[in-house]
Amino acid sequence: MTFDQFEEFLLSAECHWEHDVSYIDKDGLQHYIDKCEQWEYQSIIARWLADDKITIKVEQMEKRYHWKDRTIHFFYSPAWGPTFDTHTDPVDVIIDCHDGIKHMEVNGTEHIITPGGAMLLIPAGTPHRALNYEKALIASHGINDTETLSNIR
Repeated sequence: MTFDQFEEFLLSAECHWEHDVSYIDKDGLQHYIDKCEQWEYQSIIARWLADDKITIKVEQMEKRYHWKDRTIHFFYSPAWGPTFDTHTDPVDVIIDCHDGIKHMEVNGTEHIITPGGAMLLIPAGTPHRALNYEKALIASHGINDTETLSNIR
């Protein structure tokens, strides 16, 4: 999925009604969009895209791609966009870059991920964070994240 394809999907009724959409603010806090009318949702998203200052997260992308063994969240970040602080996940995570260039810090070491290049495996419990030096669109795959999957099915 390219930046343009993601932006088109983000503005769609499918994304609005079938996925949880949120943004990450400058303090690294996540805020969900409340369910609202489609025109209001599109207005919010268009403003976020035009401002190009926040990171947008779309959850439950495993539904779109028909994966049953993982959660998939897409992150759309502008250059120098906000990110979560260093954290760990309870499951293995695979980072797959779809467009742009993604810099990640894992256990204190920087990794660069590009579209069509190698994916990055982050073992469960490993400290990591995104370094949003450049605009990027990534998919974060939570492998065998059965707890989250059981909550959204």
